[in-house]
Formats: sequence, C-alpha cells, structure tokens
Amino acid sequence: MSAAKGVFVGQRKDRMGARLLMMLTCIRLAEDFGTTYRVNWFPQGADAPELDHPQELFVQDWMDEHFLTPKEFEALSQNALPIWSFQSDTSPDRLIAHLNAGRSVLVEEGFEVLAFPWEDVETIRPRYRDFIHRVGFTEEIREIMDCADARLSGQGVSAYHIRRGDILNGLPWKHTTWPAKIEPEELYEAHLAKNTDRGAIMFSDQPELIARFQKQFPHLLQMSDIADVSGMTRAKRDFLELYTMSRADLVIAPAVSAFSMAASRIAGHQSKMFRDVLSEDELNAANEKVVQRLSKGDTGFLNPSEAAHIYAKSTFHLFDFRAEDRTALATEIGSQILEAGADNAFLPVLQAINLFYLRRGDEALQMADRALGDINLWPEDHAVARALRAAVLGSQKKRWMAAREFSLAFWAKPLRPDVTIFGSRLLFRDQLAFRALPPIDWAVQKSIRRSWFNFNAHVAQRKVIARRPCNFDLILLDWSVLSLDERARRLKGNRERLLALQDGLKTMKNLSPDAQFSEDSPEHKSLTSVLQVRLGRMPNEKAIDVAQWVCTQRPDNPLYQKRLSELYEAEGDNSRARLAMADALACDPGNPFLIFAMGCFLDRIDAEEQAHQQIMEAADIDDNTAAIQGAAGQLLLRQGEKAKARKYLSRARDLCPKLKRFSNQLKRAGG
Repeated sequence: MSAAKGVFVGQRKDRMGARLLMMLTCIRLAEDFGTTYRVNWFPQGADAPELDHPQELFVQDWMDEHFLTPKEFEALSQNALPIWSFQSDTSPDRLIAHLNAGRSVLVEEGFEVLAFPWEDVETIRPRYRDFIHRVGFTEEIREIMDCADARLSGQGVSAYHIRRGDILNGLPWKHTTWPAKIEPEELYEAHLAKNTDRGAIMFSDQPELIARFQKQFPHLLQMSDIADVSGMTRAKRDFLELYTMSRADLVIAPAVSAFSMAASRIAGHQSKMFRDVLSEDELNAANEKVVQRLSKGDTGFLNPSEAAHIYAKSTFHLFDFRAEDRTALATEIGSQILEAGADNAFLPVLQAINLFYLRRGDEALQMADRALGDINLWPEDHAVARALRAAVLGSQKKRWMAAREFSLAFWAKPLRPDVTIFGSRLLFRDQLAFRALPPIDWAVQKSIRRSWFNFNAHVAQRKVIARRPCNFDLILLDWSVLSLDERARRLKGNRERLLALQDGLKTMKNLSPDAQFSEDSPEHKSLTSVLQVRLGRMPNEKAIDVAQWVCTQRPDNPLYQKRLSELYEAEGDNSRARLAMADALACDPGNPFLIFAMGCFLDRIDAEEQAHQQIMEAADIDDNTAAIQGAAGQLLLRQGEKAKARKYLSRARDLCPKLKRFSNQLKRAGG
C-alpha cells in the first residue's frame, strides 16, 4: 500500500452477509481505483458476537494485511469521507482526487452491488464471483467450499432462503416489522410444488421449518446433505451455508436479506423474489392460504411472535386496494394474536391502524397509547403511533393537539411513509393548527405531491387518503434544522430528493385548478429558484434578485424573508443576511421557530452571546420541539450549567424518547 494514496475502509456492524458484501465491494473499488482496502472488523456498536473471532474464518497472514486495529481505523477515518458522498457525482474526478490526496473512503454499503452514476452496474455484477477467492479463508473452510462446488455447481438447483430466527425471537429485532425480510411458508410451497423435477436446497435460521418442508418435499436438500457443519461455530456455519447457497443456479429469497444477497453476489447474479418466479394468480392463492392459517389462531406457527410477523406481512395482501374491504377480518386476526400472548411492540400499532380504518377513534387512541408505553417500540413505529394519534385527534376537530402530535412524529422521522400519509390527510382536511408548526406556505405544501409509496409503510394508503401524498421534503427544505433524523437533514446534498420536489412543481398542473398556483406567482418563483440553486443550476446572485422581488410581493410572510437571508449567507454577506432574518422575525415577533432560526444563524456567524439568548428564548416559548429543547440543553451543558441544562434535556428526551442523544446528554448533566 502506498502511504501517499488513500484506501477504502470497510465496516459493517451487523452479520455475515452484510460484512461479506462490504468486503467484496471494497475489493472491487480498490481494484478499479488503483489502491487497496482495509477492514474494520470490530466497529463500535457491532451487534454480531458470533463474529468476534475472525480467525475461525481467515488465515492470520491475510488478517495482518487487511484488518485494522482501532488505532489504525481512527487514524484513517480522521479525514475520510463516506462512499455515499461521491454517489451523486457525474464523474470519478473528485473521488480520484480525494484518494490521491491520501484520504480514505469509508464503505458501509452491504446490500447491493455499488455502482457510481458513471459506471454500468451490469458489467460490475459478474465480477463478484471471482472476488470471493481473493479472501484468505482457512484450509478447513476451503475444503467444504470445494464440496459445495462439486455437489451443486451447474446442476440446475434452486436454493431457498427462509429468514426467521433473530427476527422472531431476538431482542430488539422481534419488536418491529420486517416485510422485506420475511416471506410466508405458503409462497415457498407454491414454488416447490410447481418445480418438483428440479433440484432444491433450503437454508434457514429456523431448522424446524426445513424439517417441515422436507416431509412435504422429500427431494429437498439442506446443508447437512453437503457437509457436516453441526460441530462448527456459528460464524463458520453462516459463511459455509452462504457459500453453498451461491453454488445454486437460482436463489429465491426475501427482498432484503444480506445473507442471500451475498450468495447471489458471489454467484454473479441477482437473487429472485417470489414475484419474479410466481404468477399473480399463484401469489394470490398462496397469500389466501396465509390468511386462512392466520384465521385459525397461532397454533399453525412456531410461536406467537412468528404469527405476529407473518400477520404484519399478510396485511399487504389483506389491504390490497384492488380487493374487497377486509378490515374487520384483519382486526379480528390482530386481536387473536394479541390474546395469544404476542408481545411484539409493533402489534398494537398495527391494531390501532385497523381500528382507525373502522372509525373507532377512541379505541385506536387507546391502542396507540399502549404501543407508545412499550419501551421496546422502535423509533420508526413510535413516530407512526404519534402520527396515527394526530390523525384521530384531527378527525375529532382537536386541531391544536393534532398539530402537536404530528410535530412530534414528523421531526422524529420525517421520511417515514406512514408519517407522510397521515400528515397529508391532516393537511388535506384542514385538521392542523399551523401555529404549532414553523412558518411554511401551506398552500404550496398542499400542492407539491409525490408518488404513492410502494414500500415500508404500515398503512394502506388509499384507506387514509384518496390523493397522492404531499412531499414533505418541502418542509425540510426550509426547516431541516428541526429534524432529529440525520438522513432527512441531508436534503441539501441529495439530488434525487431535490429533483422529486421539482417534479412536484411540474406535475402540479395535473391537479385540480384549486390545488394549483401560477408559474408567475411569487410562491412558484421562490420555490423554483431555491431548488435551482440547490441543484447547481442557478447562481446565488440571480436567486437573490428573485427572492428580493418575492419579499416585496409577500411582505408579511416570514418564510420568504428567511429564504432571502439564507441566500445572502451563502454569498458570505452576513450583514444583509442578518437584516433579512430580522425582517422575517419582525413579521411574527413571538414565533419560537423564527427566534430559533435567528439564534442558529447568529451562532454560525459567531455572535455567541446573542445566539444563546435567542435559542434560550425559543426554548422557553416552545415546549413541543425536541430539537429546540435539546439545543438549549446542550448550550447550557457546554457552559457548565448542568442543573439548568437538565430541565431542557429532560424535556427533549420526553418529546423524543427513542433518540439516545438526549438521554446520553442528560446523563452527562447528572440527570
């Protein structure tokens, strides 16, 4: 390794499949960019104790060359950039310059073949099959790899992966849904039944399932038919099963499984999902069998937790917008699983949604409160329960309470589809008190839509709203400082999300006339110019001219003064930026969000005393925004005023209990 050139540094905190894919990606990148790669095998926060002894898999010489000590990793990461920061580039120039300057690149991608915009992923994918042989495995491991090759390679075998194990029974994984990782057994049965003349092998972290399938399909192989790995450590078994799976000609697996994805990458092809290998009629028939099994209670499942997870998956079929309304059946099944003792924290959230569909608002609130009271509830599901509460309160004409609940949900998880869907309903039905939220042009927000979601949502969208949902990235365009989700805050550098907002402007013309605003309007010109600047298509100077005109047309709207301030600041004209921000505040002097924005601006220009005064004033006025409370608490903590800091940090933690940052800061403050 040349000391003058940066390297690719790979790390993953999860299990074998993702780590192996990360390593193969690093091998590919190092080869293509003329450097080498290193692996941080023991990152902080790793959650895979079975991988704590890598010598079980790799020879020492290879580890000496590629593994990093914590001290080495710290040194390399000092000036490193994450690989995703280069993925919006249109050429490799910046990445090459970064490496040539001796700076490293952190690679944490572990699910897909990584390709930059200037590359062709289909030419990269087949190369992965060779990369596995560049990893320094032990002789014991290599012997079984050879056995798998001899038994399966080129034999037309189908490999099936059933994901269960830690998702069903492990903490904290059992407490949220995994629709992209779990597929019901009925789908596997459907494909096996129509391919009995084809060799087949099944892999699962739940051996009871394989035994059940082998009774029905005697030709089905499992790992023990290839080699005896029963006495091996989990790390060895996991890798050898993964490699054996890669020898099959067809891998059928859930949509998101690093384990089966890694096997497919090693094989140089894509794994298949059931929608790729079964017809729509076959899928519907299999899913109906799932519903029938669920309707009989939890006796047909490994345990109540498995029933809960399969139920969560089945709701996609039960609430298919093309099918009849089966909300009552879904609610009945949910009740049965809860009564059977399923303690999965997500289940009351799903049941609360069912009750919402049935217009049983008070019961929905009670069920949502039950979910929120469970310390095991995941942050995403916590936000969904809050958004659901907002929707119920809005339907009860409690607009102020609805807005406060929606605020808690949105700032915690602004990108969560369920939050967007419930928020859109509230906005479409005029069920939000806007004073509880920062200055936004809500008429514009109502008109900027996005496409329907097709993933990662608990709610059946068309049972909540009949129109396409709003694109709430428009809120983040001006107020990302209030978001607690780091991914959501990266809007400024995310070209895809910015283009989606621009697309919302273009497709607005397809809405009804009362939902549109003219291209010549100040609102349209303001948003267009902001997006053009962010996309690098308009210079700041021109955007400032537009913003100044908009402010003359909408002198009482603080949002446009704030946008003008930000443009001045980007130009380095802090004095005009400060005046424009003061004008924004003058439009609404007691608004805590504007006061906080002024405080943040003053902090950026090192006017510390005035910044602190503004931030503290905002925190004393607003008691429902965790970011504001947290900023006040952190400020006091830095000043050594721990007792005062505890008041604000406690409030921030209570407003967003799932964010560890506030809890950790509160501990440092002695709380």
